[in-house]
Amino acid sequence: MTSGVMFRRLVVVPYGRVQFVDVEAGPVERRLGITRVTLHTASTETAAQVPGVPADEARRLRDRLTDLGRAHDAGV
Repeated sequence: MTSGVMFRRLVVVPYGRVQFVDVEAGPVERRLGITRVTLHTASTETAAQVPGVPADEARRLRDRLTDLGRAHDAGV
């Protein structure tokens, strides 16, 4: 995940480190049909957030990331 305009920040979250994927939307976001997808890990510094994702795509992304996380965690 990259973020920032003047100061760029790159966060790389390995699939095996993802504990859960959260899909959130406030009242304005729900009205616009968009959500935020957040990847949570044990470390608060490596949580990554993708804002402005269409609701249907966010659900597909959550399911895909969860499946990938389970697949990569199986070898640990």
